[in-house]
Amino acid sequence: MARNDDPDENSPMLERGERDMRKSLQTSSSRIASIFHFFLGGIVSPDAVAYEPIEILLNTEDKTERDELTRQWRNHKLEELNFVGIVSALLAGVLTSTGSWPNILPNDAPTPVCVRATFYSGIILALFSLLTSASQTIRLHRLSSHRDAPLRIRRLLSDPAGHPRKAQIYAWQLPVAFLTAAVGCMVLGMFMLVWSATVGWREAGEGSWWNENSKMAVAFTVVAGASIGAFFAGHWSLYEDGEEWDGVE
Repeated sequence: MARNDDPDENSPMLERGERDMRKSLQTSSSRIASIFHFFLGGIVSPDAVAYEPIEILLNTEDKTERDELTRQWRNHKLEELNFVGIVSALLAGVLTSTGSWPNILPNDAPTPVCVRATFYSGIILALFSLLTSASQTIRLHRLSSHRDAPLRIRRLLSDPAGHPRKAQIYAWQLPVAFLTAAVGCMVLGMFMLVWSATVGWREAGEGSWWNENSKMAVAFTVVAGASIGAFFAGHWSLYEDGEEWDGVE
């Protein structure tokens, strides 16, 4: 039986295969974009909880509901700023105390400059998280003292077209961003400090690299790695990208 080489008869199968391949590539690109969006903006400033509430309160038609949504946003933002301020103060205290931690380096060597620089960077970031939290809290309280407080808050948040100003979106996320960066500096500094203790084992008279300091560094890395992985997994499960939901409200 002769083989059919007519391209017209094979074209439906080829088109279906091309469609499936394009769909697969689009799905992969969407997943990659979602991951980048999660790391670049989702952790600190996800659109669904940072941009959309302001967009809704600015464009609600009913004035009474618009004012109520504005007060609701203000109250929740004040609670958030209060929490971030407390955590920032505690973190700044912990980072300040790193200078009095027991020396784990061989031969009582001084703490490496990179470790001290990382801890000091964390201190300044935590302090600015506290400062921005206090500044924004004072600003909201002063705006709320006006008779037309909801209107003034909306004017602060809105651009001339009635949409949230990008500068405002990022400004109100600064306390959380500073706090996240301070935590990152502290974790990074601890990693560098612990692994710095594994260097210079020959000068310390150790028989091999696998000593108490190395065991401590490995144990710390395992626990920290598992904690970081669990944190990102939990944060990903709570991440909302603002897409429409077809479930029951």
